[in-house]
Amino acid sequence: MGKTNFQRDLILRHILISIAIIFLTACAAALVPYTSDPNQKLSDAYWLFDTKQRALPAQKLILESIEIFEEESNQSGLAKAYVAYAIFLRSYAVDRYEEHYKETGFNNGKIAFNDRYNASIEYLEKSVSIYQEKQEFDNLTNTYLHMGFTYLTDNNVAKGCEMFLKSLEMNKVFITKNPAAKLNLGGYNSYQEYIDNKMKQAKCPA
Repeated sequence: MGKTNFQRDLILRHILISIAIIFLTACAAALVPYTSDPNQKLSDAYWLFDTKQRALPAQKLILESIEIFEEESNQSGLAKAYVAYAIFLRSYAVDRYEEHYKETGFNNGKIAFNDRYNASIEYLEKSVSIYQEKQEFDNLTNTYLHMGFTYLTDNNVAKGCEMFLKSLEMNKVFITKNPAAKLNLGGYNSYQEYIDNKMKQAKCPA
């Protein structure tokens, strides 16, 4: 039995979408030179999805960096790559390609589009486990902060505020252990002031 006009139109639509995605990925990937360095891949990925809103090649670079760090048994590298992927999953660049990711998911279909915020938290939790073992309290400060941002993006204010407080707690531990550390706080006088501002914006309970 031959295909109906609707079926043919649907097939054609998918073909055109696939061609467009391949074209956009190739164009965006051409913006950055090839590198085998997983740290440079992460740097390029941040630039692609955060500055250029090019989600497709950015995800490819992050997943490649995760694979390399796994092969090298580089736990610090893995934690950093997990954070990058978590931020990617909640990014505006991903929202721009909503239709595509609803069809394909993320990480070769392992993560559904509607589950991307939960996946973001899971990747951040992986990072937390590594940083806790290594007692890297500066990185724990940053990771809990991003957990707060992800929860807020998913409209979970209570958990977002909880993670902000956890981030502040880790920062206090870091400063206690590293009293001479200089932090770039973007104009804020202290990390406490920065977190207070974020909690006010989020309308966290007093």
